[in-house]
Amino acid sequence: MELMEDVRTHYLLKFPEEQPPDLEPAPISYVTLTAEHLPQVHDILHRTFWAGINVVSDSLQYGPQQATIVAMYKHLVVGCAFLSSPQETYITYLAVRAGWENAQIATSMLYHLISRNPNKDITLHVSANNPAMLLYNRFGFKAEEFVVGFYEDYLDSLSRGSKNAFRLRMRR
Repeated sequence: MELMEDVRTHYLLKFPEEQPPDLEPAPISYVTLTAEHLPQVHDILHRTFWAGINVVSDSLQYGPQQATIVAMYKHLVVGCAFLSSPQETYITYLAVRAGWENAQIATSMLYHLISRNPNKDITLHVSANNPAMLLYNRFGFKAEEFVVGFYEDYLDSLSRGSKNAFRLRMRR
């Protein structure tokens, strides 16, 4: 929200004679993935994880109501979360747009994914030094395996992210 106020201030300084755009606060809504979200979702995933990440377009074809969550602020995608499919409840991606990290978006998206898939175990891999581990632990995910080199093929040598991962499961 601070970022939005900075944008507004910059706009007013640059164009003092114009009417400022309407920047009324709006709620964050959580919706199912649609084709119109794809460009913004892919941008968030590339920035959050790594360039060349697999796209999630195929999510539109296999039960997106159960397997996808997109967090929207007006027309801006501020977060996204995906299961590999409704049958295999593996969280492939959970990402929040830079600047929106402290708005509880990841928590809400994870809650929605879990709620949409009752009575199913949910699994995921998370980098060994990723602070998201705390979020997953709050929801009851437990480490079942430590995988050495899980992200070896994805992270470059300059990355601060650990190439090792924990495999987590929430049993239901």
